[in-house]
Amino acid sequence: MKEMASFSTIIVLLFSFNIHVIQGYYYDKGTVQTITKCPGYYCGRYQIPGDNETSLWSSCGPCPRGSRVNSTWACSECTSSPTAYDWMYLCFMVVIGLLAQWYSIDMMLPDSQFSWKTFGSHFSALIETCLSACITLLVHEPLGSLQLRSCTVNHLSDWYTILHNPNPNYEEVLHCAQEAVYPLYSIVFVHYGLSVFMLFFIRPWTNKAFQNRGHVASRPIYAALYLYPILALIHGIMAGLIYYAFPSIIILLSLMSHAFHFASRTDQSWRALLYETVSCIHNLVVVIGHWVLHGFGLVALTLWLQPESLAVILTLVPLPTFLYIVLSRFTDPGKFHTD
Repeated sequence: MKEMASFSTIIVLLFSFNIHVIQGYYYDKGTVQTITKCPGYYCGRYQIPGDNETSLWSSCGPCPRGSRVNSTWACSECTSSPTAYDWMYLCFMVVIGLLAQWYSIDMMLPDSQFSWKTFGSHFSALIETCLSACITLLVHEPLGSLQLRSCTVNHLSDWYTILHNPNPNYEEVLHCAQEAVYPLYSIVFVHYGLSVFMLFFIRPWTNKAFQNRGHVASRPIYAALYLYPILALIHGIMAGLIYYAFPSIIILLSLMSHAFHFASRTDQSWRALLYETVSCIHNLVVVIGHWVLHGFGLVALTLWLQPESLAVILTLVPLPTFLYIVLSRFTDPGKFHTD
C-alpha cells in the first residue's frame, strides 16, 4: 500500500509539473488589445495604429530597429547614450582597422626607414579612418550629430539574440533576432564599408601627391581589401566576446608588438636599444604609439574593474619599454649559443 501511495504521489507531481510547463508556455498569438506575455528573452510587442482611434499590440516578434523589449514585453525605444566603456569599444574597433592598415603598409613598402612615401601612406590611412568614423556617427541617430542613441548592454546574450529564438510548446520557432545592443553591432559594419569607400576615394590622390607608384602604391590597397572583410567577419561572429575582452586583447597585443619591435633590432645591448629609440624618428613614433595603445587598454580595463585606481595604473605604461631595455642583455640568444 505504501508503494502504491508513493507511486500515486509521483504521478500527481509529474502531472502537476506538466500542467505548469504547459501553462508557462501559453501566450496570446496574433495582435492583442492589451499587452500580454511573450515567450523568450527578446520577443516583444509594439503598438500599431488601429481603427476608431484605438491601438493594437502586434504579435510576439522582434522589436523594431532602435528599440528592445522591456520587462512588460513591450518594445521600448532606446534613448540612452553609450557609456564610456561603449565609446572605448567603438574606438577599439576603429583603431584595430587603422593598425591593420599601418602594419600592412610597413610590411609591403620597401623602405624600412622613415620616408615621405611611407609617411604619405600612413597619413592617408589615418585620414580615411577618421573621415569614415565621423561620417558613420553623422548618419546614425541623432542624424547630423557626433552623439549616438543606443540601447544598454546588459548581458553577453544581447549580442547573440539569434541563439535565443524560443520554440513554445515545440510548435513553431518565433524568430525574435534583433540588434538588442543597437547600434554597437551594426555601426562597425557601416564604418568598415565606409573605410573601403574612402580607400578608393582618397588613397589614389595621396599616392599621386607623394609620388607612390607601382607595387608601392597598389599592394597596401590590396591588403586593405583583404583585411576589412576579415575584420568584418571576426566582428560578426565574436562581437560580444570582443566587447568584454577588448581591454585585455589590446594590452596583450601591445606587449607582444612592443617586444617584437625591440627584438628585431640587431644590437640588443641596452645602450644601442636606447640610442636607436631616441635617435630614429620612426622608432620613437612606434614606441610612443605602443605606449598610447597600452594606456588605452589599461584605461578601459580600469574603468571596467577599478576606476578609483586609474591614475596609479597609468604610471605603469612605460614600464614594458624600460624592462625590455634593462633586461635585454640577460635574454640575448647569442649568449646562450656561445655558452
